[in-house]
Amino acid sequence: MLKRNSLIKNFWTDLKGHHLGNIKRGVYGYMWWTSLKIVLLYFAFVIPLVLIGKHLVDFNILFQFIFDKYSDGFILILFLVSESFLGMIPPDLFMIWSTKFNSPFIILAILGVLSYIGGSISYMIGYWLSKKPKIKAYSERALGRYILLVKKWGWAFLVISALFPFSPFSMVAIAVSLFKYPFKLYLLFGIARIVRFLVQGVIYMNLIDMDMLLK
Repeated sequence: MLKRNSLIKNFWTDLKGHHLGNIKRGVYGYMWWTSLKIVLLYFAFVIPLVLIGKHLVDFNILFQFIFDKYSDGFILILFLVSESFLGMIPPDLFMIWSTKFNSPFIILAILGVLSYIGGSISYMIGYWLSKKPKIKAYSERALGRYILLVKKWGWAFLVISALFPFSPFSMVAIAVSLFKYPFKLYLLFGIARIVRFLVQGVIYMNLIDMDMLLK
């Protein structure tokens, strides 16, 4: 019993320490202002796309030739590869693809998990790069901006990158690894990536019918 109470006390002490440290470093202010910027970007880009999708362009028809040409399994594998290697294909296209299913919310959840796994693969790529001195030096120069942001904001930058619709999450995951950010913390805060797909997939371009989500 005493050991359990001691563990709980130490947990809350560590949590309070992290909280005070976040306040001192301005982490919460950074997250608030960055979140505000994200909201403004949604209003600047997403709402116009919603209006275009409603009145001018049927995005499903626009990308139907891609959806019909390849199997669902191939598209999921392609998405995982893209999310693992520098995010080569915008994930928004795959969100549009999810609307072909009767239960798109399930597909969005699968896409979120695959993106999360892809980020973990990117982290491992960063770990591999860190063992190659010449490649590591080049990678650190190429990803220097992200490494500095990880160094400055830590978990907050990781969460924002996972949620931010225009963020190269795979590159951030590599930068996190090169910075030697603990993998277990990456796995914890990287869950925000799944949240991003579920939330943005529902609201992005208004392509998913809410009645379909409730089936």
